[in-house]
Amino acid sequence: ATRRRRRRRRGMSTRRRAGGARKMKAFSRVETLATATAFDRALRRKDQLVLVEFVSNYSPSSKSMAPYMQTLARTAEFKRIRFVRVDIEAVPAVAEKCNVKALPTYQLYKNGEKLEEMSGALPSKLVAMLKEHNVKDAAGGLKKALGLIFAIVGGIVGVIKLKHEVEAREARAIKEEEARVLAERTRKQKEIEERRRRVAQAERGLPATPTPEEEDDDDDEWEDDDEWEDDE
Repeated sequence: ATRRRRRRRRGMSTRRRAGGARKMKAFSRVETLATATAFDRALRRKDQLVLVEFVSNYSPSSKSMAPYMQTLARTAEFKRIRFVRVDIEAVPAVAEKCNVKALPTYQLYKNGEKLEEMSGALPSKLVAMLKEHNVKDAAGGLKKALGLIFAIVGGIVGVIKLKHEVEAREARAIKEEEARVLAERTRKQKEIEERRRRVAQAERGLPATPTPEEEDDDDDEWEDDDEWEDDE
């Protein structure tokens, strides 16, 4: 009975350790890329920094850097960076394509373009590289956000300016129409008054007084007569 209890306890501890290992693996932010297709897909992520760690199981330096990679991947400062690992024995074509000469090698990519590279188990140098490009990436994101804000503000200002121009043209058109209507009313009122004046003169037996327009016409006729006389 004592042996059975010991066996049960050993089995329980083994299962706990196995479960704990699976839990640690589930929370790992360092993604292992096992194919060239997965590698290409990871680098195609738009506007995201991707740190690729090239390692090998036979490299002690690669194994010594594993805890540092997990720590960096969980750091809030580098949460926008994607951490991936490539085993050069599992995917030799990728290592050859990326010209990996030493282990471990770290290459930083963005939009498929390699930004920087370093080799060796040097945690401080790796952190400095990540910080430099992470700050640049954050600044670039801020510039894009500001550019978008300025574009929106500029568009709003343009719409307001266009609105004011349209309103000004409409106001000018209304004023011109009002002036035309007023001039037409004044002309008609003068015609009515002139007809009334002539009717009143006719009723009293007075000769009709020519209007200023008619006087101008008479002057033109007299000038024409003078010209005929001079010709004779």
